Amino acid sequence: MNPTGDLAGGLFLILALAGCDAPSKYPSNEGRPGGPYRMTFEFSPTAPIAGKPTILTERVMHRNNGEPVRELQVLHDRVIHNFIVKRDFSSFAHIHQEDFEPLTAADLDTATLKFPYQFPSDGPYRIVSEFTHRNRSWTKHFDVTVGGANNEPHVVTDLSREKSIDGFDATLSVSPTQPVAGFETELVLELKRGTEQVTDLELILGSEAHVALWRIDGSHFGHTHSYTPHMAAMMGKMHDRAADPQLRAKAMTKMMIAMMNEPPVLVFPGPRIPLRYVFSEPGTYAIFIQCAPGGVSSVFNFMVEVSEYRTGADTQIQSNVQPGMRHDK
Repeated sequence: MNPTGDLAGGLFLILALAGCDAPSKYPSNEGRPGGPYRMTFEFSPTAPIAGKPTILTERVMHRNNGEPVRELQVLHDRVIHNFIVKRDFSSFAHIHQEDFEPLTAADLDTATLKFPYQFPSDGPYRIVSEFTHRNRSWTKHFDVTVGGANNEPHVVTDLSREKSIDGFDATLSVSPTQPVAGFETELVLELKRGTEQVTDLELILGSEAHVALWRIDGSHFGHTHSYTPHMAAMMGKMHDRAADPQLRAKAMTKMMIAMMNEPPVLVFPGPRIPLRYVFSEPGTYAIFIQCAPGGVSSVFNFMVEVSEYRTGADTQIQSNVQPGMRHDK
């Protein structure tokens, strides 16, 4: 029995949670994997310099004719989401053109967007860009080296569950305690400001939380959001193995489109934000959770060790956070 089953496949379909991110035949400025769309990056200056601004210009084209991909769709308030991580996982950014200037009709007609970014230090970086077209999300992966030397990154593993970041005490709870590859895991971020629980979380780009994660070898990228009632309903559809697979896929797609078109609603004002994710493979994963206590963006980073499935492994989630419940009482 393959424990990943339809659930992992459904997550890919709905949330574009995975992509081929191993080095390949594609040029360094062309995203991988292939597929019906090409995406490229240009850097100005061509060789980014640590500590100085670089302008990143991204283009999305149809692979068969080179034409711009018009009618890119807005998902979580942005047209293209870009995640930039240093390969030792010491820095992270979730960034978009709209953070700096509005999109123009010409930007959309040419499917050409740009934004500035300051790489904090020399070394290898990975960029993952996500866009949506015709109601399906796609991810493209890029590698860029700052400073010339493309040395193998040295990753420091830190499995601590409590951290102090940006003036907040952050705790990550995990259920099951030992996540198992191919099975759903609950991650709950809890925040305190001094001795007081955080109860003033605001939506950021249409969600209480945006989560990006990688296995620390740089593979198995994932992107997910807070586990809201909408998300719970989609996960329920994925679990419904009795349903016809094609009908189930159509239902999940319909729910995703509805999520894209409905106004965002704050479900979790704090202090806890629940998340659900299926780690596809065993290993150590770096997790970056972006949320907005008091309306100000902060990123909380953790690492989680995921084990291989073995007979008798505990795969049950013991949750005390239910979708739709307020957690500021």
